Amino acid sequence: MTDYPIRHIDSNPTQAGLASMLANVTFTDRETDNLQMQILQPWGLVDEKGKDRLYPAVVFVQGSGWTFPHVYFQIPQLSQLARQGYVVATVTHRSMENGHRAPAYLLDVKAAIRFLRAQADTLHIDPERIGIWGTSSGANAALLAGLTIDDPKYRIDEWNKESDSVSYVVDCFGPADTVEMVDNFLKSLEKGKAALEQLSAREQEIQTKALASLKKDMHNFVGSDGGKLDLDLVRELSPIHQIKKDEDYPPVLILHGDQDELVDYKQSVELYKALVDNGNTAEMITVDGGQHEDGFWSQEVLDAIWDFIGRWS
Repeated sequence: MTDYPIRHIDSNPTQAGLASMLANVTFTDRETDNLQMQILQPWGLVDEKGKDRLYPAVVFVQGSGWTFPHVYFQIPQLSQLARQGYVVATVTHRSMENGHRAPAYLLDVKAAIRFLRAQADTLHIDPERIGIWGTSSGANAALLAGLTIDDPKYRIDEWNKESDSVSYVVDCFGPADTVEMVDNFLKSLEKGKAALEQLSAREQEIQTKALASLKKDMHNFVGSDGGKLDLDLVRELSPIHQIKKDEDYPPVLILHGDQDELVDYKQSVELYKALVDNGNTAEMITVDGGQHEDGFWSQEVLDAIWDFIGRWS
């Protein structure tokens, strides 16, 4: 007698463990430079009784050297969070390459947070449970968002009736001390100029162009109309210099590879110490041998981030 085995799997009426994506959601209303985010949601937007579910949300800011972020870069990893029951929005901001000097990137990230809070019901978000996570320059934005909550200095027209508060910050290898970063840049510029005399004519031409490009990038980021760097602005964009004595800040998780050649690992250590010494909740994870993005990521790193987000959402 022929056997016809059939496997049976229970139905999943609430779509638990699955995720969906809302692509290219516009969160600004401007004549030019309108910005969009990509939103990942748990698939189960209603419970067994047909009532709308509200989920904690995570705002993710991809590192980009303060240029336009590649919003799709981490979506494969971010989908893990969505499948665990989080709404995840990977957001964009204006680029310094297009003439948008700092703090334009921070203003836009804060606008994205306020948009999510304003659209919380539609997007199935619990407005009291929104956190932020960033990498590299995106982590600088995330840190500043957490350290300057509802500061009117960084409030623009979009969704300005909403709060830009966050419940926690996850910082992956972000520049924590832009004062030191710019100081090192200026020293490198002088060293590069001094070395020109020892180069051949062709090498001098290449080095001169490289130095001019670096100088242009720095001016695009924190330059003033007078052509000089705005050192007050540089300090303002430095998270470690934003920490105010006895101020209550959201919990911060700092992760950094100790072989990072782009953003000094010591900056994260000093930021961690400054937060702890100020009485704030902070945790730090060192990725041994980790560089800047390269060799940094692993499932163990992601699981540590998921654990922190779960505890503070």
